[in-house]
Amino acid sequence: MNRTTQTEVSRTSILDAAEKAFGDSGFEGASLRQIAEAANANLATIYYHFSSKEGLMEAVFSRRFGPIHEEHFQMLRQLEEAHKGAAVPLEKLLTAMLTPPLRMATTPGKGETVMRLIGRVVTDPNPQVQEMLRRQHRDVRAAYLDAFQRSVPRLPKVELLWRFEFVWGAFVFVLCNPSRVEKNTGGLCHPSDATALLGQMIAVFSAGFHAPAMSKAGRPSGAAKRNSI
Repeated sequence: MNRTTQTEVSRTSILDAAEKAFGDSGFEGASLRQIAEAANANLATIYYHFSSKEGLMEAVFSRRFGPIHEEHFQMLRQLEEAHKGAAVPLEKLLTAMLTPPLRMATTPGKGETVMRLIGRVVTDPNPQVQEMLRRQHRDVRAAYLDAFQRSVPRLPKVELLWRFEFVWGAFVFVLCNPSRVEKNTGGLCHPSDATALLGQMIAVFSAGFHAPAMSKAGRPSGAAKRNSI
């Protein structure tokens, strides 16, 4: 094995160990020493490759989310080219947005580890982690929000944003808690059935986006405000 290959193997081993550690313990709970031991490496090697704990987390995000983001952009470009400048139908946008992470989550051998990582980081209160996550997702989020706005132009932006957040919130919850969903439904709903899961989500989410706006401004009117929780 030449030096270049050894370096890549070492880097990959560290990323694998870090992904599991961050998924199990979160950013604050995972230690670089623990990661080094799991990767059969030393702290100096981690600092050589990633400079810091933050740099290691960024690299973990990039490795897993980078290919998904590329697929997101590719699917969106193909849809926009196919519709020749016209608004892309909402159901097709939802399919393009949800399919890449769903495919990753259901990939044998790594889906469970990756989804544990996602479930951990999206709820991690550490501001550095949340900022890393926003940076990773920012361009994809902006591109799809723009496409959704063109698909449902009657929705005020604030309502579009609410509904967009509901999509990702529900999606991440189901993917990160498949056993809970199966147990709560008495075994009738199986998140491992990717085709059924995608179909159900598109049906529910598209109906949500097509639902009437709460008001012209996207906020409840006086009576609803007064009765709000």
